[in-house]
Amino acid sequence: MYTIRKQFTFEMAHQLSAAASQECVATIHGHSYVIEVFLESRDLDRRGMVIDFGALQSLKAYVAGLDHALMLPDTLPKEYLDTLKRYNQKLIIVPFNPTAENMARMLYEAFSRLPGGHSVAKVRLHETTTGWAEFRPFVCEFIGGKFHRDDFTPS
Repeated sequence: MYTIRKQFTFEMAHQLSAAASQECVATIHGHSYVIEVFLESRDLDRRGMVIDFGALQSLKAYVAGLDHALMLPDTLPKEYLDTLKRYNQKLIIVPFNPTAENMARMLYEAFSRLPGGHSVAKVRLHETTTGWAEFRPFVCEFIGGKFHRDDFTPS
């Protein structure tokens, strides 16, 4: 299996609906995010590549839509959201608490649906220089007559 990684950066603010830190719940705050997208292929193309990095423009365009945006959960008070809608051009309201973990999954799902048939293996989202979250789907392979998954734990 071949794997390549492409990195993107963007600046974004968010407010959480639940967290151990009350500051993250009570205030809009921002991060300098770094996204690492890992793409996989069993084989290389005729040029000897998983994919040409130049062909990842759709990923870059998606990330540009997040840059300098404000992401909020839809569970915040309607009056508050309505007020922010009036004064923000890049307001993104999501049906989940916008944690690094949930955003990593959102990015994985979005990148997997973009044109170009990219085989996204996982997405890692760095919220700070010391903390990141990663999402990769549960994959179960059939190998030698048995189902296999490295982190499978029988119940």
